[in-house]
Amino acid sequence: MTPDFPVVGFRKLSITDYPGKLCAVLTAPGCNFRCPYCPNEELIHHYIPMEKYHPEDIRETLYPRIGFLDGICITGGEPTLHRRLPEFLESIKETRSLVKIDTNGSRPIMLRILLDRRLVDYITLKIVARIEDYPSIAGPRIEPEVMLNTIQMIRKSRVPHEFKVTAVPTLNDEKTLLDLAHVLAGSRRFVIKQFNPETCLDPSFKEIQPYSLNELKQLKDRVAPYFAETVIEL
Repeated sequence: MTPDFPVVGFRKLSITDYPGKLCAVLTAPGCNFRCPYCPNEELIHHYIPMEKYHPEDIRETLYPRIGFLDGICITGGEPTLHRRLPEFLESIKETRSLVKIDTNGSRPIMLRILLDRRLVDYITLKIVARIEDYPSIAGPRIEPEVMLNTIQMIRKSRVPHEFKVTAVPTLNDEKTLLDLAHVLAGSRRFVIKQFNPETCLDPSFKEIQPYSLNELKQLKDRVAPYFAETVIEL
C-alpha cells in the first residue's frame, strides 16, 4: 500500500522540471518559508481544503508510463516537511522511476535520510537570498548555519544537483548573485530564475519590474565563471 503523502498537484508530463529528462510533477503543500516574492501563496495558506490526489492512484498512473517517462519531480511547497516522504519515495522507486526533489534545504535531517536511502537521483536547492539574510527574508526561525550545512551536504553527495535563485530586482540583484557565487563556487549547475511579479506573497512585490532577458543574460555572464554550467529559467 502506498504511504499517505499529501499531493495537491499532479502534472503527468514535463520536459523542463528535470534537466534532460521527461517527468511527471507532484506538488506537495505547505512551506515553512515566507519569502515575499513567493508565487505559491495557496500552498502556504490555503492548501487544507485543496483536493488531494490519492498516492495509490498516482503510482498506478505512473506504471503504464514506465519507459516513456524517466522519472518524477517532487516540488512544493516544501516536500521535506512531510514525515511520510521517505516511504512515499520508496513506493515510487518500485516503479523504477528516477526521483528529483525541489527543496528549500531547511530540513537537513530529512534530506540526509533521503540521501542515505538512495531515494533521490537529482536535487534542486532553491536559494532564496544571501545566506546571512535568510532570517529577514525567509523567516526569523530559519538559521543561516543550517542552510550552509545543507549546501555542503548536497555538494559532498554524489547525487547530481543544482542551485536555483530567483533574480528579484532590489533583493536578489547582481551583488547578491555574486555573493552566492562565491559561496557556491565550483558547483556544477547554477540556475537564475526570472522573477514573476503577477502573484507574490507580499503584494508590494507585484510593483517590482522584473529583469529583462538581456539583463538576465548580463547577470548570467557575471556569475558563469564560478560554475560548470549556468542557465536562465524563464
